[in-house]
Formats: sequence, structure tokens, C-alpha cells
Amino acid sequence: MMTPTEIIKLAMSDFKMELILRNRKYKLKAIHIQLGSINPQIGLDTSNEFSAVVFEKAEIDDRNPVIKLVQLRDRYQEDSDDDMLLNHVSLENMFSLYSSLDRLFSCPFYDWLLRLDELDLDEFWKFTKRILSLEFHRFSVNGESMSNDLLRELMDKLPEKAELSVNSGLPLDYNHPKALKFPVIRYTDARWVKIEDLFSIRNVDLIRLERTHFDCGDVNRFLNYWSECDEDMIEDLSITLKEETEIDEQAIFKNLIVISGKNSGSLVFMKARNTRNRKFVVSKLEFRDKKVLLSTWDPFKKDRLYEYSVLKLVHQIRDCEENIQKMENDFRGLRDTEKRKLQLELEELERKLTVLNRDFVV
Repeated sequence: MMTPTEIIKLAMSDFKMELILRNRKYKLKAIHIQLGSINPQIGLDTSNEFSAVVFEKAEIDDRNPVIKLVQLRDRYQEDSDDDMLLNHVSLENMFSLYSSLDRLFSCPFYDWLLRLDELDLDEFWKFTKRILSLEFHRFSVNGESMSNDLLRELMDKLPEKAELSVNSGLPLDYNHPKALKFPVIRYTDARWVKIEDLFSIRNVDLIRLERTHFDCGDVNRFLNYWSECDEDMIEDLSITLKEETEIDEQAIFKNLIVISGKNSGSLVFMKARNTRNRKFVVSKLEFRDKKVLLSTWDPFKKDRLYEYSVLKLVHQIRDCEENIQKMENDFRGLRDTEKRKLQLELEELERKLTVLNRDFVV
């Protein structure tokens, strides 16, 4: 099967061939379009490989519109591994190429990236306006820094159904009601995020926070809130703890019920205490350097019933132990019949756990 760049080269050879290829509609996983004055490019993502069409910077900015891919034939330079190098086209023409590729490929995901440091402010807003008029799925910004005013105006304009990726330094006093409302969110600088901000997230697919001011106590507060929340909050969360913070599992899991794998101690599982009106009630936590990775599942859809069943029994055992302790404290051990009943219940729960649990340290 031809690679995406081979298909584009074939379409560049002849307009009739481009029309034939349009009818075939080869499938892509995603198209990533990067706009900047230095080497703008189009990334082509299949299930098995990634290739790119890279446009070399030139002194002359050609404004002639590229309506057909055959017009790129004279701009071809060479192939480099799976990538294709061409002479420069204007950033306006990148939108024409988007339209051509949209007709050439069947693609469910379009990602636009603006290189803020390579565009003046007028260009940034002009291209943002163009992108917002198109079908797109992720909006990305790369730059050394962004001001409060710029980011707030951008947030006001972006639809909440789109993914958002911001690879830029941000002011410590930044805040916006939509900042954590997008389905997929990536901030390389998230030092402005407070742990209380994360309490408000609902039904988010993924949040990745690279630089934060969070410590292990903050993670513990979030996990306790997640456990008691009345609604589903998030499927995947990645937090990089603040500099010089070491992972302290005892602090992270304070007042929480968890189990860990016997053969993979770095994997820890927990179940939400409040499971009413929720689907994603089982979570897995991993620790990598200073990163805390949280994944949550619906145990009835993602083959996690085993973990769920073990955790449910552990919760029941802890509840039973607390009831026995409470009875001893309140009645000084006088209600022997009720206490014996709870002790028998506890023994039965522990027996069930012994039979069921093969893989976890409780």
C-alpha cells in the first residue's frame, strides 16, 4: 500500500490522477498542519507511520494560490526518509492545501498548530479566524510566552468540543472559566492551576499538566475529591509535580483504600467511594519520575471487573472493621451479640477476598 507522501506525489504528477485518487479516498488517522514563517509543514498520520510534507523557507513569499496539487510539482526538492521537502508556499496557500488534502484523504481528525513566535499578532488572529471557520478537532499554540489578554481572547473564541494544546509560558495569575473544560487539554506550563480548579472538571477525556506547583498533598486532596464526587470527572490525568518534590505514596494515599500489584508495585488501583450516577469508578495510578498518571475506567465495559471486585471487598472489610471499632468505642464492648455478628461478617468477607485475590497487595 502506498504511503501518504507517495499518494501526494502521484497526485502532483497529473491533475487527472489527482481526480482519480480523490475518488479512492485513502484513509488517514490524522492531519497535522503547522503554520509559521519557518518551515511550515503538514503531518500525515496513519495507524502505522507518520510522515510530513515540509516547506523550506524562501526569500520570495509566493502568493499565487495553489488550487491543484499538480502546482506543487515544480516545488519538489527531495524525499528525506518518509518526509517530502518542497519549496516554500505562503501560509495562505496552506489553507488551499488543507482543502486539497481534505478531498484526497478520508480523515477524522484535523490538528492546527500556530507557532506564535513566528507570526505577528495580526497574522495569528487572521489565521485563527480562518481555522475557526473550518472543521477542526485540535487547536495548538507553540510559543515562548502568551499574555493573559491573548489567551483569554483565544479561550473566548474556541469551541469547547475542540481539543486544546498550549506549549507556552503562561502568567501565574492566568485563569479562565473554559481553561479546563475542553475534552482534551495539554498545558506545558500549568503553574497557574490550583488544585481547586481541578475539582470543577466534569466528563473530561484527558488533561496533561507538565509544569505545576502541586505536591503529594495536593494529589491526595484531588484523589479524595474524585472518590467522593457525585459525577464522573475525568478519564486520564497526568500531573508533573513541582520541582524538588519526591513521590511519597504514603502522603498521596492518605485516608484512601488502595491495592497494588504483587509483580508491579508501581501500579496502584483504587475504587471511588461514591459510585452513584458514575461509570468511571475504578482508577489506576502510576508514578514515573515526578509524574503522577491517573486512568479511570468503567469496570463493566473495560474488562476491569476483577480489580473492581477485589476493591469492593476491601472497602466492605474496612467498613466492617470501622463499625466494630465504633461499637467498641461507643458501648465499651457490651453489645456482644451485635459485635459477634459483625465479626462473623468480617470473617466471611476476608474469606471471599482470600479466594478471589490472586494478584494484589492489600
